[in-house]
Amino acid sequence: MGLGGMGRRINGIFVLILILGAVLRLKGVTNPYLDDQSWRQADTASMALNMLGHLGDFPDVFFPMLNYDGAGPQPVELEFPFLPYLLAWTWALLGWQDLWGRLWGICFSLLTLGGIYKFGKLALSERAGLWAAAFYAFIPLTTYYGRVVMPEPVAQAFSIWALVAIFSWRRNPTWIRLLGASILMSGAILAKLPQLMIFPVALMLGFYPFQRRLGKILVYSFLSLLLPMLYYSWVHLGAGEASQFVSGILSHQVMEGPTGYAEKLYKNLKYGLGLPILLALMGIALMVRKKVLGNEVHLGLILWSGISGVYLVVVCLKIPLDYYLIPLALPMVLLTGYTLDTWGGDSEGNGIPAFVVGALLVGLLWVNQILYYESKYQWDERLLTQAQWIRQHTEENSVLILSGSQPMTLYYSQRYGYRLIRDDLRAWLDLQELPGDYLVALPDSRGEDFWKRIESAYTQVGPGVYQIKDQQ
Repeated sequence: MGLGGMGRRINGIFVLILILGAVLRLKGVTNPYLDDQSWRQADTASMALNMLGHLGDFPDVFFPMLNYDGAGPQPVELEFPFLPYLLAWTWALLGWQDLWGRLWGICFSLLTLGGIYKFGKLALSERAGLWAAAFYAFIPLTTYYGRVVMPEPVAQAFSIWALVAIFSWRRNPTWIRLLGASILMSGAILAKLPQLMIFPVALMLGFYPFQRRLGKILVYSFLSLLLPMLYYSWVHLGAGEASQFVSGILSHQVMEGPTGYAEKLYKNLKYGLGLPILLALMGIALMVRKKVLGNEVHLGLILWSGISGVYLVVVCLKIPLDYYLIPLALPMVLLTGYTLDTWGGDSEGNGIPAFVVGALLVGLLWVNQILYYESKYQWDERLLTQAQWIRQHTEENSVLILSGSQPMTLYYSQRYGYRLIRDDLRAWLDLQELPGDYLVALPDSRGEDFWKRIESAYTQVGPGVYQIKDQQ
């Protein structure tokens, strides 16, 4: 087969991977933001909701605002709102529907697939890039979190293309390429602070060996880190001391919390990332056996794996949420692609064993999604029904008090409010102090004695909605 025919076949395989990846991510695309990690999705969407009417107010429009805890938008210390801003513009043009947020998530996830293939092709081989993209398309963790309204799809896309850009600059070192690589790195860190973990990897890919390159390293570092430092300083000063720092990272939950989620972490790794972890470890072993000191790509991937291991122990053992594992997916699939490419031999047909193993694992990943990830797509209809009633039957400026900590009702009712997050006795006392109009009984929250006290003191006016103003 000629080079042109081979190129068409490779392109066809990659297009097929993109299509299959898109189909997998379209599952539950019309669901409200009430499936797994609903809190984080509603947070992201509520930022977009608070941007409406202020889309041209720069830079204030980019300060994250949530619907709790207060009688109006509350400034919070979170990552740069790329997705909320795009979603707000989409709503402004096409109307408020949850579908648009999920489609944006899928677009960024498919953009990540393209970046994985591109990086594999440039830094490893075309076949390694195809394998890496295929595994990223099918891994349960990246499939589910490739269609959520959260920062993860955006951060993954920026991260892989930042590495593509710095490696491309190495091959063709122009100043415009260095500027582009710096902007993409800034985007990755702004989209999700933990993506700082790829910055040392970028230095390795772009500048190793480091002799006589100190000037360019300093320029790249300055341009890459300037915007993130300015932004995170801005939100830190503007949000106040009570604001949680970037979704728990570097907060007391990680710095002071117990390391007690080993079993949960094991299950998240097993069901979310699955067997490809073993192939990734094999890839590291294969690289170590070679003369890695002369290969910046191998050194970069090994460094990335080491940083990921530290992240796993320092962060993931203390926060039992599986989406914190997503930063591990990129180095894992690239190492998996390298393993299957190396194992697969040359282009004369010796790649059959690797193809069989790879295809079998991809199939098992799909089965794993069916067996273990179905529950992630489920959601509680009661929350949506209750929120819709509130939006239709209460005043637009009414303030809600939620009986629990989950804030999704505030987003779907398009109201602001407070949450009762302490024990039942203290929650009752807090209820007397908070300036709310209605108490909303969230499903499966609070004890029986608490609700007996509520029913004896307030009138229920809707499905789990109690009028508390003028009755206190």
